[in-house]
Amino acid sequence: MRAALLLVDWQQDYLDRGVDAAEAGAAIRQARTLLDGFRRRSLPVCHVRTLIAADGHNRMPHWQRRAHWACVGGTPGAAPPPALAEAPGEAVLAKPYYSAFGGAGTAAWLGEQGVDTVVVSGLHTHACVQATVLDAYQAGFQVWLAVDAVASYDPLHARLALRHLADRACAALTTADIRARLGEPDDGGAATRRPTPGRDLQPAACIAGQWHRAAAPEQLTRHDPCDHRRILSRTGAADAPLVGAAVEAARAAGAGWAALPDSQRIAMLKAWEARLQQQRHELVAALIREVGKPSLEAGAEFDYALALLATSLEPMAPTPPGALAPGVSVRHRPRGVVAAITPWNNPLALPLGKIGPALRWGNSVVWKPAPEAPELARMLMQTGLDAGLPPGVLNLVQGGAATGDTLAADARVQAVSFTGSITAGRQVAAACALHGTPLQAELGGNNAALVMADADPERAAGELARAAFSFAGQRCTAVRRLLVASSVLDRFTEAFLARVQALRPGRPEAPDTVVGPLVSRAAQARIEGIVARARAAGANVLCGGRVPPAWAQGNWYAPTVLTGLPPDAECMQQESFGPVVVLVPVADLDEALDRLNGVPQGLAATLYSNDPAVQRRFLAQAQAGLLRLNGAGAAIDPRAPFGGWKASAIGPPEHGVWDPLFYTRAQAVYAPPDDPGPGDDAH
Repeated sequence: MRAALLLVDWQQDYLDRGVDAAEAGAAIRQARTLLDGFRRRSLPVCHVRTLIAADGHNRMPHWQRRAHWACVGGTPGAAPPPALAEAPGEAVLAKPYYSAFGGAGTAAWLGEQGVDTVVVSGLHTHACVQATVLDAYQAGFQVWLAVDAVASYDPLHARLALRHLADRACAALTTADIRARLGEPDDGGAATRRPTPGRDLQPAACIAGQWHRAAAPEQLTRHDPCDHRRILSRTGAADAPLVGAAVEAARAAGAGWAALPDSQRIAMLKAWEARLQQQRHELVAALIREVGKPSLEAGAEFDYALALLATSLEPMAPTPPGALAPGVSVRHRPRGVVAAITPWNNPLALPLGKIGPALRWGNSVVWKPAPEAPELARMLMQTGLDAGLPPGVLNLVQGGAATGDTLAADARVQAVSFTGSITAGRQVAAACALHGTPLQAELGGNNAALVMADADPERAAGELARAAFSFAGQRCTAVRRLLVASSVLDRFTEAFLARVQALRPGRPEAPDTVVGPLVSRAAQARIEGIVARARAAGANVLCGGRVPPAWAQGNWYAPTVLTGLPPDAECMQQESFGPVVVLVPVADLDEALDRLNGVPQGLAATLYSNDPAVQRRFLAQAQAGLLRLNGAGAAIDPRAPFGGWKASAIGPPEHGVWDPLFYTRAQAVYAPPDDPGPGDDAH
């Protein structure tokens, strides 16, 4: 037996296409372990990549139809992650389509090496990896698929692909299994070692009031956004048994919690609110440290988080109290176990905005926070325990996309509230569909601001600069597209660029910083790839477009303004979620509204115009859930519905009276008009 390692499409643009950062990091580490083993044994290694010409002539037909650009040769997006870069003498082959065997010369190269067994690692599991495995099988090779050294932006599809391939076209093996078959020693070198469990490896879960470590070797390593060389923490990732135990603890505690009077649940949650207020300084500091949120915004997020919690405890009812008709009444009962899956960009406000109302309305919760803020999640969980929340009512599981998918797919979960990207939200929706689980999903935005001919361009420019670039554009409500009337374009552009260039990068703890670092090195590389592809598509870069040299040790990226892009360009159609804005001249309101609505998303839109007729048309035709008039920086009210239209949301909005509509189930009660009824506490 002679084996070769095929590393398929390990490239930055593919990693940036919605692959969960924790999942990608784990897969890269396992792929590196395989790579080191093959190098030690002098076994053949081949890097098979998608390499697109600068003129795009060799893009796949569907990429050309969609005006999609990725993996352009010589750009950062085409490069592999450093851990998987080729060594001198290793083969690098370019493939035009999905499979590594499709026109890349891979089969001939394997024949020259005398190979009969192919080990496959790469991206994406459901696409190029699956195609490569099937073609290798058809070509007569024995195929070993390294199931922990692959990743995908579509986890559910990936799991189905693995299930189909295993024991048909390949042996589905872990990296440890493959190393054992190759005769590798157990330790596998430094790439596979993990810290001894102890103070440096934080617990993976808090279940029924007790902290637990994961039995699985996977861990979440969090690097300092201000200095990527510095590790802030290492946290275990909850595996399926831990997730299952958390759901069972929530189910067991749920009946007692739901049976409490509403007033008693509110009192306990107010005690939690008071405990959070006592911990304000520590929680804000963790928010600044872990995700690089500038201190002014970190403080504002804390205040908004407590406002969301306080609002969820106010007197409200999903339907008017009292009888609908003689002998007919309605009450609302808790759903049961609620899964709350939250993102990293608002790691304090969004969890409290979901957990608070879920608990208030009598549900128990399993919370899966984003892996970029594990310390803050532990602190928030501990404040709940310290405040006296009963064991099992709130449970925490740390992890990446796999942990969230496992949680959402659990049949005992009765509702899922999710905030994240459109791609991830659709995966959660697919998992929920397995059991018909109700889903509330707030997804990405690609928000536009319209600056019309009668607006004050200088005032609009000042407000929009902050609306676009504060927190480095890492907000779902950040402005991404500026649709400016041609008659005021020059004045607006001059004022806007002056305001943007005045937003100097700074450390997040400094009180005057507006543009801090991006959350991770991967996020920085993703933005570099977006800008590189925009340039390739003909964009003019009016400012930014680079990593500031003075801040190269961290994840900063200069605020970037692009122009000259067609409507179907990536930057026009997809959310960058970073410090990138596209400036678009429009002839009139008709064109502005067409451009505003001509994208898949529909979260927020802003209009600058004092003309009542223009305002009425905007309000009537803008396809978005949050509309602003003459003010891009208006704060989100905790009592107002927060929810997008089109691809920006699934299910009902969040907050205010809309919360009990999701976290409870309506129940109609029919009784004789003279029957006094049970007189319970149900709404």
